[in-house]
Parts: sequence; structure tokens; C-alpha cells
Amino acid sequence: MYDGGKKHERDARSHTVNDVEFGVEWQPNPKFELVTEWYPGNRRFEDKLPLRWQQRGRLLRVQAQYNY
Repeated sequence: MYDGGKKHERDARSHTVNDVEFGVEWQPNPKFELVTEWYPGNRRFEDKLPLRWQQRGRLLRVQAQYNY
């Protein structure tokens, strides 16, 4: 969670970020692993103009990895 400005951006925009990540990793043996991650996000930023930007999204990531 973040609420504030970003110093390096023009006009010092105001940001609000609400991100959460949930994940599970399963490794049945040392050479194979399976990862699942769920990410719901809600971000807002605004600057001196009356524009207000809202970004909402969800992400499901599944990864299978074989180590040799």
C-alpha cells in the first residue's frame, strides 16, 4: 500500500497504490516446481490537471519449472 507523490515524475503526481499478492509454490521433488500467484490491484494517480486516472486489474500466473 502506498499513498503519496513520486519525486522523479513531472508535476509530482499524487499516487495511491493498493496491491496484494497471494501465491503458492509446490515442489514435489527437487527438479520440478509449480507456482501459482493471484494478484488483484487498484492504482490511482492524479496531477494538477482535473484528470484522474484509475487502473484496476487482476492477474493469475501459473508457472511450471523443471530444473536440470
